[in-house]
Amino acid sequence: MIPDGTGERVAVTNRQRRLKINTRLLAEIAERALEQVGDKPFHLGIVLVDDAAMAKLNAQYHDTPGATDILSFDYGEGQGELIISVEHAVAQARQYRTTPAQELVLYMVHGMLHLHGYNDRTPPQRRRMRAAERRLVSRLCKRFELKELIL
Repeated sequence: MIPDGTGERVAVTNRQRRLKINTRLLAEIAERALEQVGDKPFHLGIVLVDDAAMAKLNAQYHDTPGATDILSFDYGEGQGELIISVEHAVAQARQYRTTPAQELVLYMVHGMLHLHGYNDRTPPQRRRMRAAERRLVSRLCKRFELKELIL
C-alpha cells in the first residue's frame, strides 16, 4: 500500500499474526532511513507478511520457491513497496543472535537501498551495499528504541 498523497511518505500494513508490531514506530524509522538513503522524495509502502504469503509472492514475482526475507518493488516516479517476512526475521534473529526488531530494520534498509540503486549481485556491489546497511542500521539503532518495535 503506497501512501495516499496526504503528506505521508511511508505507509505500513501488517498482514501477519506472528508478532505484534508497532507499525507507527516502524513508519517513523522508515521515514528517517529514507531521509538518509536518498535525496529525492520517495513514497514507500511496507507490508509485513508471514512466510506462507511471502512464498506465494516469491514464486509469483521471482519464480523462486519458498519464502525470502524481503521483496522490493520499484513502481517508478518515487514510489516503491517493501514486502517483509516477519517469520523470516524471527528465524534469522535466532540464527544470527540478534532480535526480530533488528532483523526487520535490516530488511527494511536493505530493500530501501535496492530502491535507491544499490545492488548485491557481484562481490564488490555486495560489499558496498553491506557497508551502507551497517552504517544506516547503526544510526537507526542509536536514534530509536528498537525494543519498542515489537509489542
